[in-house]
Amino acid sequence: MSATAATGVFVLSLSAIPVTYVFNHLAAQHHFWTIVGVAALILLLVALLARILVKRKPPRDPLFYGKFGTRVCPAFILSIPYTCLPVWAGFRIYNQPSEYCHYPSKVVQEIQGKDLLRRPFDFLLVICLLLATGFSLFRGLIALDCPADFCRFYTQFQEPYLKDPAAYPKIQMLVYLFYSVPYFVVALYGLVVPGCSWMADVTLIHAGGLAQAQFSHIGASLHARTAYIHRVPEEAKILFLAFNLAYGALPQLLAYRCIYKPEFFLKAKAEEKAE
Repeated sequence: MSATAATGVFVLSLSAIPVTYVFNHLAAQHHFWTIVGVAALILLLVALLARILVKRKPPRDPLFYGKFGTRVCPAFILSIPYTCLPVWAGFRIYNQPSEYCHYPSKVVQEIQGKDLLRRPFDFLLVICLLLATGFSLFRGLIALDCPADFCRFYTQFQEPYLKDPAAYPKIQMLVYLFYSVPYFVVALYGLVVPGCSWMADVTLIHAGGLAQAQFSHIGASLHARTAYIHRVPEEAKILFLAFNLAYGALPQLLAYRCIYKPEFFLKAKAEEKAE
């Protein structure tokens, strides 16, 4: 990939930040139909851009279009639920009230007045997030071919799948490095500073994405069709499963905490601040 193409991909990825901010602002103003229209416009633009790029320079990879891509078969019906479910979920989410429920102001102030040491579960989550951040950085360095002896030892005896020539595990570790690590840092901030009302939405999205990613990574690491030299060794399976299951369960616990006990993340009303 040339430097120009790499820069374009990087800039296009960064565009998700202002787009997400605009969507959150529209949601806060209850402009739901505007959000639907903007989302539809973005999907249309992405589809047109993809068609223009593919027609101008068709990919040489035969798997890009596995020659049967233009054939319509009954198996396409299986994709209908995956198309309808997000639409249904979107309408249901936007029809919900902006707050989970109305908590008494005294309860919210009391909980938000506690420091981290007086919230043992949050303190445990902070420790786990720090460990998960280190784990993501470590495996990201392995994906970047870090020459350290400990990295080579880990890939040889613990997760040889990270060196699979298929490149999927490397890409997955880089996704963790560039997406999960910033999220962990933001989540640490949200657990320390009260009133971060965005925590529930962010944690829920990340929990879903990481659960799917970890399922694929664990399954591929142990799959019989993975080359034997890249499969997890028998003597390392317990530790491998312990690390990766814990890594996948942490975002689920954090999402559960933010959704079902959101008092710490609720913003105080203007009149309460004045008092």
